[in-house]
Amino acid sequence: QMSHVLADGARSSALAARLFGRAVDIAPVPAPRPRAITLPWRSFVAARAHRHLVRDTESGRVPAQAPSRPALRSNARPASTRSLRTLVRHRDQLPGPTVTIGVLCAVSTALSEHLRELGDDPSTLGAEVPMAKATAREAHNSFGNVGVGLYPELAVHERAARIAADLADRRRRAEHPAMRAADRAFAAVPAPLLRWGVDQFDPNLRSATVTGNTVVSSVNRGPADLRFGDAPVIVTAGYPALSPMMGLTHGVHGIGDTVAVSVHAAESAIGDVDEYVARLDAALG
Repeated sequence: QMSHVLADGARSSALAARLFGRAVDIAPVPAPRPRAITLPWRSFVAARAHRHLVRDTESGRVPAQAPSRPALRSNARPASTRSLRTLVRHRDQLPGPTVTIGVLCAVSTALSEHLRELGDDPSTLGAEVPMAKATAREAHNSFGNVGVGLYPELAVHERAARIAADLADRRRRAEHPAMRAADRAFAAVPAPLLRWGVDQFDPNLRSATVTGNTVVSSVNRGPADLRFGDAPVIVTAGYPALSPMMGLTHGVHGIGDTVAVSVHAAESAIGDVDEYVARLDAALG
């Protein structure tokens, strides 16, 4: 396991690649400057940038924030048995214009069918997708989660187009200067105040709405040039962690032309994991 305190998905993949023989430079993260006196100024800049974001959103120059959606069975608190499963495909076998969109389309089909059988209405189904920050890296953990619709009622080609549009909208909004200003203001918060804020978090509280009903985390780990001793690395997988409001996650990890689609599930959220994975296997084609 690798903590996000050390690295996000892209950076941890680069670190692992170096361990397994790839000659790759790991760019250092700039050391933070003393921030005790920067919080008031950065807060002012962030507030001003946020007002610009609101105006740009109202005028249509920037896409609106992704809507929240109702929590479903897959958002149940992880309990009982937790399972890991992995499906492997050649890149050309996956539908859609990109690997990520192809897997999102397949998850839409499989999860909507599975949740419907469990008694849920999946018409508002959506996914939480980690997305790399659009600005230069200023932290070891440089990404944000965005919400995208999964549109299970649409045919696959229409669904892929809508998912692609959602991802593009989320990227455009993330590129607004207000997002970086907010990050920089947050980074200037003194550590004791941050710790106090973390202590206020109650993991036992439940929310009726969520960013997504599952997580789909996708990382391209580059060419198939890694080795473990004399053995070539032919597949690489990752299993995003579960959380109090997320009992089902997916990892999508490619190396060369091989893509691993991983499932991390709690029985409380998904019931029979093998039944769900069979549906996902069929949807992937």
